Amino acid sequence: MKLLNEKVKNICLVVEGGIGKNIAATAVVKSIKTAYPTKNIIILAGCPEVFFYNPNVKKVFNFNNPLHFYDDYINDETIIFKEEPYLTYGYINKETHLIQAWCDVLGVENVQKTPDMYFLESELESAQMYIDELKSKKKGAKGFIMFQWVGGKTPDQNTNLEYKKALAPMFRRAIKHDTAVSICKELLAKDYIVGVVGHENFPKIEGTEKIFFPIRSTLALLKYSNAFIGIDSFLQHAAASDALLTDGIVLWGGTCPECLGYSSHINLTKKVCSQPFCHRPNSFLFDMQSHGAMWECPYGEPCLKWKKEEVMEAFATIALKEVPYTEVVETKTECKTGCTKEKDKA
Repeated sequence: MKLLNEKVKNICLVVEGGIGKNIAATAVVKSIKTAYPTKNIIILAGCPEVFFYNPNVKKVFNFNNPLHFYDDYINDETIIFKEEPYLTYGYINKETHLIQAWCDVLGVENVQKTPDMYFLESELESAQMYIDELKSKKKGAKGFIMFQWVGGKTPDQNTNLEYKKALAPMFRRAIKHDTAVSICKELLAKDYIVGVVGHENFPKIEGTEKIFFPIRSTLALLKYSNAFIGIDSFLQHAAASDALLTDGIVLWGGTCPECLGYSSHINLTKKVCSQPFCHRPNSFLFDMQSHGAMWECPYGEPCLKWKKEEVMEAFATIALKEVPYTEVVETKTECKTGCTKEKDKA
């Protein structure tokens, strides 16, 4: 543990990266607070919402608008914790989980192994109401399954070209759209309601519910989902938190479950080449080809070519979460003035 100057009252943790990395950082916050219980934890992040209502956090700032951050915290009472766990020896060599690597580089004991998130009762109630409304429209539905087949940078437009351009510079983890469609069709045929998590500019899947809400509203749905099926993206990180704990399946390819996954999930992998968890293209480590473009898999990404049957076989082994359901009853209001549309027209 780092010895801090006695003047230091605040520790500012800078969290760069996407939503999933921000969610993982909530576990790091718990470890920092445990190591330095008398210090205030200040967060400067790209996805500040995931730190809301966290009792270990004093204040949260958004990279996009860190109003008064510099004036209030760049002084001799604040120390900045800004380290990149993706560049640590243990993480690069797939020996250390992201959360552990982050704690190691900050010099604190890892006391929280999974994300540590907090939600208001009103947020959870809204999530339950949304799912109950869907169930009321589909009588006999077996349950609600959250599904995420793609993540990362969002396309600028809803076209196949923009979709491919958005995914090109990132490490490979999205499953094929055709595979995603076939999985959803199978779930729909089994009378499940499927909520597909993703930006509006990603390709849509017919018959499913599009889940593109503010991030906290999206994550709160996990609390009342019977299960989830996903890839290495923010949904699987949130589903491992105690606040939302949800069983599910994660389809891995490119990235490593030992470094980014959780034992509470069924982690499916395909060892179809010499480096099935290559984490490439790795933009953090200048993973470029000679002509200037990002690295491309010479094998055609076989680690991500999942079959519907493989996924559904694993799905059959999940103990689906029992979720309470309150039937939505339509209430009709009568006009007490006795007016009618015909009278109104007159």
